[in-house]
Amino acid sequence: MDILPFLTALTTSATGPHRHDLAEVMTARADILSMSAQANAAVVSPQKPGRLSHTLRTALAARMARLSCAPALAALYLETLDGLNPAASFTALAQNDALPEADAFVTALVRYADLVTVRPKDATQADIETLRHAGLTDAEIVHLAELIACVCYLSRLTLGMQALTGADAGTQAPATDHQTDAPAQARTADFTAEPLEWIPYLQPVKLEDATEEQRDAMKITPSNTKISDYVLTLAHDPESLAVRSPLFNAIMYGRDGLSRAGREMGALGCSLINHCLYCASVHARRFIQLTKRPELVETLFSEGPDACLNDEYWQPIFDFSVKLTRTPATFSSADVTFLRDHGLSDLEIFDLICATGIFGWANRLMHTLGHSVSPP
Repeated sequence: MDILPFLTALTTSATGPHRHDLAEVMTARADILSMSAQANAAVVSPQKPGRLSHTLRTALAARMARLSCAPALAALYLETLDGLNPAASFTALAQNDALPEADAFVTALVRYADLVTVRPKDATQADIETLRHAGLTDAEIVHLAELIACVCYLSRLTLGMQALTGADAGTQAPATDHQTDAPAQARTADFTAEPLEWIPYLQPVKLEDATEEQRDAMKITPSNTKISDYVLTLAHDPESLAVRSPLFNAIMYGRDGLSRAGREMGALGCSLINHCLYCASVHARRFIQLTKRPELVETLFSEGPDACLNDEYWQPIFDFSVKLTRTPATFSSADVTFLRDHGLSDLEIFDLICATGIFGWANRLMHTLGHSVSPP
């Protein structure tokens, strides 16, 4: 399923004073759009779909885009689903909030997809065990996790690009609202900039047993055989891993546009909302290294998503990332205008949209497939 024409069309129809700027942004970031389309194909219509058929994946994608308040993307998935001659139950799960009743396997997938789409911070090891009890293998759980995470990324990318054009394309929040926050103390107590270790809930791929496709996806060479458990876990879905890694690198380390520190702030805002302790730890340290501003991170960790940074540059960037993550239904062109008024170019804003979105993807893997602990 190629969504590149869809992504391209989001900005080609732009009018007004920023039309030329947006055309230049899309030219400068054509690689991001292309790799995003490749990532979508890898999770929705992979070469080896297994029991998570193309039809089931497409129906789930339509449901998740709708729950993410990205109606244009949901409509694209529904159009694709119609062309696959789906069973009525698949059309129903794509279009309605109700859970399927007859198929325990599909019901387990839908329950998990709903949870991780709307409230990833609430996902626990017990939810992984529920999937196992429903008969999913570790590889199938990773395939499902990548599908969920990628669609959530694409939903934020879609909403962000539409906001850049001046289109307020979100919808009212569904019944299961996004990211209902816990009290501040419970929400922020565990965040740290100190290094953490990540412990998977699944059995990682054993390096000595990895297939050629898995080894290629993990970029294994004679000089690079120390692979983390996180990458070895994601290697259960090598097709997705192979396209997500270069997309992540292009977004976080791309030339020009938003500064590296600005992208790290986007990652931090997203990770605070999704309560991904590991991602917050890593990118807090990188932000501090780049800015020499540890006091900003201390404030974020102590005050949470509503933190007051008392900084005219970093506050708008942080708030933008938080809003796109937490309340996509209310995200609008006014949020883009606010950043423009604070001196950010459209290229910088696009980079922030992408950094926030890709960490919605990363958080939904790191936080849901394992947990973080302090090293001994």
